[in-house]
Amino acid sequence: GREPMVVKVELFTSELCSRCAGARRLLSELVEELGAEQFDLHIVDVVRNLDHAVEVGVLTTPALALDGRLVYAPLPSRNGLRRLLTCALA
Repeated sequence: GREPMVVKVELFTSELCSRCAGARRLLSELVEELGAEQFDLHIVDVVRNLDHAVEVGVLTTPALALDGRLVYAPLPSRNGLRRLLTCALA
């Protein structure tokens, strides 16, 4: 059969980012809610992974990339984020 599609979700964060912990929590909750098996979730520290962050185009944290494409910086509301994740699955 066909492999189920899995969306690679990357949340770019930094130690100094006040909104990052909340974003991480929100993203984890939504991924669980929508079905964790459909997502490959990575929390990416921009300092430790600077080259990758630059490749993706991250300028501020928290930032979100779906399948390697930067989709949002700064992060949208919970509903906006849910819509993005749902669309990525479609």
